[in-house]
Amino acid sequence: MPGMGGAAIVGLVTGAVLVVTALVAVVAWSVRRRRTRDAATAAELDRLGVRAGSALVRADERARLAEDELAFAEAELGTEATADLAGHVRRAREHVGEAFHLNQLLHDHVPDTDAERREWSARILGLCQDAEAVLDALESGLADRRRTARSTPAALDRIAADVERVRAALPEARTDLDELAARYAPSALRPVADNPAQAERLLEFAGRGLAAARRKLDDGEPTQAAATARAADESVVRAQGLLKAVRDFEADALTAEAALGAMVAESRSELAQARALPAPQRAGAVEVEAAATALQAALDDLPAPGEPQDPVAALTRVREANTALDDAVRVRLESEDRSRRATAQLAPALDDAERQVSAARAVVDDYRAPVGPDARTRLAEAQRELSAARAVSDPERAVDAARRAAALAAEAATLAHRDIARTHAGQHWGAQHAGGQQWGGHGPRGGSGAFGAVLGGMVLGGILDDIGDMFD
Repeated sequence: MPGMGGAAIVGLVTGAVLVVTALVAVVAWSVRRRRTRDAATAAELDRLGVRAGSALVRADERARLAEDELAFAEAELGTEATADLAGHVRRAREHVGEAFHLNQLLHDHVPDTDAERREWSARILGLCQDAEAVLDALESGLADRRRTARSTPAALDRIAADVERVRAALPEARTDLDELAARYAPSALRPVADNPAQAERLLEFAGRGLAAARRKLDDGEPTQAAATARAADESVVRAQGLLKAVRDFEADALTAEAALGAMVAESRSELAQARALPAPQRAGAVEVEAAATALQAALDDLPAPGEPQDPVAALTRVREANTALDDAVRVRLESEDRSRRATAQLAPALDDAERQVSAARAVVDDYRAPVGPDARTRLAEAQRELSAARAVSDPERAVDAARRAAALAAEAATLAHRDIARTHAGQHWGAQHAGGQQWGGHGPRGGSGAFGAVLGGMVLGGILDDIGDMFD
């Protein structure tokens, strides 16, 4: 170049070379990084695919073995006994079949994206896990049924022995009932009176069930035999429980008798306390008197010593009557406490109500017509409540009425002041638009605000209705 020395040219060339070298290095680094990342992704997907393939092979093999095992079980236990287990195999096959379809998509000629490979491989793993869970349940069910079927003969022998053992206890249970009948009323024995007869019928049913179960075994139906044996066993257990109830009756009755004795003593003490209440507390206590009468009647109905009794029913009646008396006395005492508090509150409440009513009445009397119907209604209701508070004899009701009167009177005063303020605001607007004169609905109104309010009240009250007619 003209005017440029050799050193400058060398510098430019060197700089350009450095820039190009740097660009090449950056591009090479970027390519290597992308290749490394792609290689890592490919390796991850390959590992996921291997896991999915292994899981699929394992699930398919287990499904095949389960089909064979189910066939053996059907031959051993019967098709009916294994029908529900066959559904397990069908569900497992459905999961495995869907997994095979996804695996085919992964290995067909159509290229798959990385996202598709990852999603389908994960889905294959999930389906195989579901299939194996179903097959685990199948294996557990088959093991239980085989165990039950193989133990059925021994179970039948055990149940037969239980039938005879419980049957041998029937005479003792009947004897116990006869002895109990001498001490307890029929109503007390009613829950267990038929227990020996019911137990005997259950044992007869169990015997027939045992015979049917043995026939099922002889016919090669062990599962049905096991089900019949379970029904027979349950009948024996129920029969045994019925006889145990007879044996336990006396202990339960004695416990009830002891509780009844304590309840009777407590009830008599509470009756004495209720009857010893001071006259002011007994006055008007209708509920207490009624509850005391009912408790005394429950005590009087108790059988004399030595007579057949029903301690459970007697305990229930006395306890209920005792509780009713407790509740009535508590309510009465609480009412008296409330009454004492109300009596102390009554005079201040009446004073407050009278002041509030007087203040509200003064507002209405002073301004009269501008006060609207809402305020007047509240004042009238407040006066009515105040009169009721003075007249009622119950201090609680009197306090409530006085407080309502005070609240209504305060509300009446608030509404009245609002009506008056609204009227004054309307007069101010009329003065501004009439050159200082105040105008109402029928012409000019001069004078003070009070006179305007009265005149407005005359209109509201109908006093100027005739004037209105003259202008018609």
